[in-house]
Amino acid sequence: MGKINRSTKPIKMWIDGTAFSIPKFETRTAFNRNLPTNSDSVVTDLNLQQEHNFILTETDNRFTTSFCLPPVYYVGLNNFPYLSRRKIEVDTRTVIRTPQRDDGSMTISGDCADDVVNARRTVQSIVAEIRNKQPAAQFISIPVNSEEVQRNFQQFKDAILSAGPIEGVEDSVFQSPLKLHLTICVFVLLSPSEKEEAVKALNDCKTEVLDTFLSSETPLKVHVAGIDCMNDNHSKVNVLYANAKIVQDNNEEVLQKLANAISDYFYNRGLLIQYTDNVRLHVTLMNTKYRSKSAQNTPKRSRWPTKRIPFNATSIIEKYKDFYFGEKVLDSIHLSCMSSKGEDGFYAPLSVIRF
Repeated sequence: MGKINRSTKPIKMWIDGTAFSIPKFETRTAFNRNLPTNSDSVVTDLNLQQEHNFILTETDNRFTTSFCLPPVYYVGLNNFPYLSRRKIEVDTRTVIRTPQRDDGSMTISGDCADDVVNARRTVQSIVAEIRNKQPAAQFISIPVNSEEVQRNFQQFKDAILSAGPIEGVEDSVFQSPLKLHLTICVFVLLSPSEKEEAVKALNDCKTEVLDTFLSSETPLKVHVAGIDCMNDNHSKVNVLYANAKIVQDNNEEVLQKLANAISDYFYNRGLLIQYTDNVRLHVTLMNTKYRSKSAQNTPKRSRWPTKRIPFNATSIIEKYKDFYFGEKVLDSIHLSCMSSKGEDGFYAPLSVIRF
């Protein structure tokens, strides 16, 4: 299986109430670049707001823009290795101030509107770079943990563990049957306001996107069968997953279209990281990220990240390539936290929409 095709679309990021299209930060030229400025031009506040989608205020011939970010970004800006805040100020002839409190706003001010616009664009580019290097913390998923799928998954797991030693395979690398799901897209939501926006977006997505797919009187069923892995070398695998599809009116592309529509919607709201043009539909069955520290001989209290130990999936894929796990009615979509578990054993939800 080849690499995922990455999108050529611009980065989009929700910042303090607005989704911005943001140019990718280029580290190779960060130290030597001269940011474009045009101090002699006069641009009205109205035109700037329409073109750049944020507000500039003018007081005593000095222009200012302000916006609120999660605290981690203020720390990241002050410690960004490729372009210092001071260099941005010098290049754009502006003053950039970060808040003393977590709930404060950043301000950028200067004598020329264009300079302030350039400074803010650069800051937003750095913020997007910081965000995209954060580990994913939340995700949109479609649960496929029906009793049938759980039962067959348990049989799959038991058969592999009882068949004899397989390099790198042990109990802890298997997903919990209660957590079986299709991952649609992932987020880094670092503040209450970002989480609130994602919850609102999920509700809006139901009305504007999902209801079109769910208009049929016959409930959609997710069919889970067959396995594959995330890389070409089956002898060194970190993620093994099951395939999934919805068959409706002899159309097997329904689930792919649904997943892409959800991903596109959240991209346009500026909430996604790792956006791709075509969502890779997968139900994770085994993941070396789950491997217990005791299985890796790593001290439980070690704060250092451990190197993932892959497993040999060659015999598993050969034997179970067409394994049937079962079906699950598509009756809900979840916005969940990756690191916590709900009362039902599934991932703890920030929000759930039900059909």
